[in-house]
Amino acid sequence: MKTKNIKLLYIQNIILFLVFGAAVAIVTTYLNFNLNFELEQKKIDKNSIYVSNMIKTKINNYLHKVENALLAIQKNDLFIDYIQNQDQNSKNIVQNLFINSMYNNENFFQLRFLDKNGIEKIRLDRKRHTNNIFVVKDEKLQDKSKRYYFTETLNSKSGEYWHSKLDLNVENGEIEKPLKPTYRISTNVYYKGKFYGILIVNVEMTKLLTALRNNNQFLVYLIDNEGNFILNPNQNKEWGKYLNNGHTVFSEFPDISEDAFSSNTFNEFGYIFPLKDTFTNNENIRLLLKVKDEYLKNVKTDNISYAYTLGIIILLISLPIGLIISYPVSKIYMTTNKLYSENLRYIDTIDKYVITMTVGTNKKITDVSSALCNVSGYKKEELIGEKPSIFKSGEMDDKVYKDLWSKITNGFVWSGDLQNKTKDGSVYWLKTNILPNLSFDNKVVESYTSLSEDITDKKQIEIISQTDKLTQLYNRVKLDESLENEMNRFTRHNDIFSIILIDIDKFKSVNDNYGHQVGDSVLIELSKILKKHGRKTDIVGRWGGEEFMIICIDTDIKGASHFAQNLRASVEEYKFDVVKHKTISVGVTEVKRTDNIQTLIKRVDEYLYEAKENGRNKVISDLES
Repeated sequence: MKTKNIKLLYIQNIILFLVFGAAVAIVTTYLNFNLNFELEQKKIDKNSIYVSNMIKTKINNYLHKVENALLAIQKNDLFIDYIQNQDQNSKNIVQNLFINSMYNNENFFQLRFLDKNGIEKIRLDRKRHTNNIFVVKDEKLQDKSKRYYFTETLNSKSGEYWHSKLDLNVENGEIEKPLKPTYRISTNVYYKGKFYGILIVNVEMTKLLTALRNNNQFLVYLIDNEGNFILNPNQNKEWGKYLNNGHTVFSEFPDISEDAFSSNTFNEFGYIFPLKDTFTNNENIRLLLKVKDEYLKNVKTDNISYAYTLGIIILLISLPIGLIISYPVSKIYMTTNKLYSENLRYIDTIDKYVITMTVGTNKKITDVSSALCNVSGYKKEELIGEKPSIFKSGEMDDKVYKDLWSKITNGFVWSGDLQNKTKDGSVYWLKTNILPNLSFDNKVVESYTSLSEDITDKKQIEIISQTDKLTQLYNRVKLDESLENEMNRFTRHNDIFSIILIDIDKFKSVNDNYGHQVGDSVLIELSKILKKHGRKTDIVGRWGGEEFMIICIDTDIKGASHFAQNLRASVEEYKFDVVKHKTISVGVTEVKRTDNIQTLIKRVDEYLYEAKENGRNKVISDLES
């Protein structure tokens, strides 16, 4: 009996472990299947954005290459000589220039120059799929003044590029066979403000469309604003607008509505992205990505196989160690969920607290973090597609931005402080690092990412520490620092600068006769005059008491003396609130090779003293000494 009870208990324990193992296997299989499917769906969502961005980049690069080729011709001295002289010799030279351009751009099949009246002056054609490029004879050149591409190009601004619709090439009134997808880009030709005509190139788009079609995960469609297919995995369904084959997005996907077609997604695992900023031809082309059935089938099969295998393994090992294994399995599952949640929270935290922005090679914003939106006051949708210059405060030297773009476009990291403005016009400061994002082979810059820190409070403290409390000009500390910086630049790079030292004539009598409060108001009013007449690059500060200094960067003695005379005259003509009229005496000097800061200041101080000794209301400079 005792033996039977042991056996029964043993069997009961085995059954209990088996039931427990089966329950664990079923629950784990179910949870893992759903979790993996959810993760896969999120992965597909992200991949659709990635693929759409890759497609946009390919199109942009393809079209930018065409625009750059036209720009290279327009800026070429040989072409400029031709449009001015219009002689046969220069025309022959430019024809060779056009030939070279077409050799370098295998997708060009027609390149033309039309004069301001729309008459073809130069035209080169390429036989399809060959490098056989030939110049069309003069007697076969035509009047294209009535063609839409000529009249529409005329309406575009200088420096802009006109883009045609993406259509099929027509020869002798018939659509060319085999089909030749065609895109036309043109630009107005100006030289020294005079209009000479237009440059226009016909580009075969077959190579680009073929490259867009090839994707392992998605079926790729391009659709015009009427729902006709430009690109379709089944090539027999393409170009319905021109071939009248009856195939549209609505016939391909019967359940899709007009509203769904206008949204960003249209059904399960299907995504629509507008390309109006990529194809700038007002055709409102859209990119449609649909997950391949084969890919979905493989994902489901893999998930099911994985889930079944895991369930069977758990069930098999539950017999000897069911009780032990249940704990680590649950712990692993909980840990996985926790890590997944933490990762999502980490991504949300970065978006919320780290100021980031991504800009494409076309200098348009493609993504921003919520932190940047909070700082700038803009919504994300207001920034996407705009240029980073939307943030410019207008107070920074343009040299900063030129240096910034020069570095990052050449693959280098730029670091520095940027003064920006919010949507409502207030100013904020960012300490910024901008990194170029390179292609897999590290040869091509594909986009740029900025990482920034809000240093507005720090900058405000810095400004306060460098600002004279009464006049709101720079104080002596800032002037000393700026003099040292400019002297270093002069020593290293020979960057010339001049300084102007100003003293209010008979200022003591103002304080004696009217009181210090009126004296302070005179100092404030004079500061406003100096600010008003100073250039953005000038450093204007209070040197002490009633003396002011202006550091004129990149300015020689002639320019500084002229500036000082204008200031003197402006002060003399100005009517102060209480004292009515006051004058100033001014010393001006240019830095010399033998100078240090002490000798420079001593010389300008002597000039100021000489101006006051010679009757005041005068400017004494190196020119008079």
